[in-house]
Amino acid sequence: MIREIRFRCWHKKEKKMYYRGYQKWSHVLLCEDDHGKESGRGIPVKRESFEACELLESTGLEDIRGREIFEGDIVRVNSGGLNFVGAVDAIPDMHRSRGLHPLHDLLEKHGISDRTEDLVVEVLGNRFENPELVQEAV
Repeated sequence: MIREIRFRCWHKKEKKMYYRGYQKWSHVLLCEDDHGKESGRGIPVKRESFEACELLESTGLEDIRGREIFEGDIVRVNSGGLNFVGAVDAIPDMHRSRGLHPLHDLLEKHGISDRTEDLVVEVLGNRFENPELVQEAV
């Protein structure tokens, strides 16, 4: 089964997070939230250069409230009695075929196995819209 790779997009100049960002040949198509009307693809609102945007890949995971987890998110993690706040950095390339958890780097940093069954993750915000949370992240 092929997983759809989704991105949201931080517009550097506007300092705004767009619900979806689609990479086209010469630009990024920025979309607002469609609230499920377009199957979660978003409503196209503008084109922008690659330089103006930071694309943030989805982990393919949802937190305990059903929020999709993306690169750049600040999350609270609870696993086996260990609790911490951390930042979701880059998702490992080919993580599924390599048997890695999408949050592998963050989990490994705190000594947690990729195959944890009791992992609970909550998105607190992201490093762009909530810079104060970055200081909490270990």
